[in-house]
Amino acid sequence: MGMAASQARLLQITANMHDIELKAQTIENRKVELATQKDEVYQKYCDALDAKKIQVAMPDISTGKMTYVDANFNNVCNYQAGRNVQYALRDAKTNKVVVNQDVYNMYYGSDEDFAYSNDKYSFAWAMLDYDGQFCFEDYESKDGFCVGTWQESDNETGEEFITMTQAEEMVYRNHESELEGSYDTLQKAIEGGISGEINDALGKFRDELYGKFSAEILEYMNVGKDIIFDEEEFILSDYQDEPWNPNFDQNEFNYYVHLFEEIQAAGGCETIDSLAEDGDTGKDWFNNMVNSGRVLIDFYNTNNPQKGWTETSVATSTTQNYLQEIHDDTNDQKAEAEYEHELGQINAKDKRFDVELSNLETKRTALKTERDAIKKVIQDNEERTFGIFS
Repeated sequence: MGMAASQARLLQITANMHDIELKAQTIENRKVELATQKDEVYQKYCDALDAKKIQVAMPDISTGKMTYVDANFNNVCNYQAGRNVQYALRDAKTNKVVVNQDVYNMYYGSDEDFAYSNDKYSFAWAMLDYDGQFCFEDYESKDGFCVGTWQESDNETGEEFITMTQAEEMVYRNHESELEGSYDTLQKAIEGGISGEINDALGKFRDELYGKFSAEILEYMNVGKDIIFDEEEFILSDYQDEPWNPNFDQNEFNYYVHLFEEIQAAGGCETIDSLAEDGDTGKDWFNNMVNSGRVLIDFYNTNNPQKGWTETSVATSTTQNYLQEIHDDTNDQKAEAEYEHELGQINAKDKRFDVELSNLETKRTALKTERDAIKKVIQDNEERTFGIFS
């Protein structure tokens, strides 16, 4: 081979080797990308295995035991007989209590319902469908709630200054001596004529009335419209109808009283999307909203009512508030299958790249061997050609 041909071949080999090295570098970069993908796939798999879900204890009345179920709005924020705790969700941005449409309509009113945002007891009765069920003769309807006008007999002016449900009034008349203290405080407030003090005293008076005689109030309210009673003594003497709601739960009534107090303290309420109340969608909504901090959980323990409503969280929960966070194994098998599938695809690409690198290395080695041989030929030719001049 002449020197010109050898030199040309040497340049060609060098160019080919550079091309091979560039391809090898490109493949190495793609292998690095695959390694990154492996890390991402593994992290995704770990995240799936570490997924958690919030659960709430649901009471089993027949056994008296608690069974934890996946939490959603319905089983956390609706009344559950046998559970001595109550929850409410507050929107972290607006601070308003998140409620279903029925509660919202009863509190603010709708085309079909009256609003009961002015009184916690009327709200509670209305939530139990008692509104409109106990209007007796000569009693007017006020804001959709049946009330009687209570006129103090020794009031010289005959001024009608207090309105109560008829049932409340009758029960008070049966127990005047036992309510004398709070009643006297109410009387003084009325004499003072300051509306704020009157409302406060009236609220405390009714709180004591319900605290001591709620069962008796229920008895009067539960008999329906056709009731016969002694108008002077306010004592029931006969029932013309059977009680229309014999399954009344006093704890449920208290539940709605507490809910009203929570709504009042929060400055109102807002509705949850009905699709997010229950089922898998409801579970996902509850977990996402709580874990992201977009809603806060408030807690009322009926065994410790003096504490009222307090904020709680799943992270700080105890057995007393019946919330827990556990591993969510719902998608474990799916996550494992996806991980193995994606990892298999990555490994297949990695092996293919290894084969390509091996082929390129074989070609590069052959070219290097040929290049070294040509360099030796060129060197020998130079020595023979220019040796005669030395």
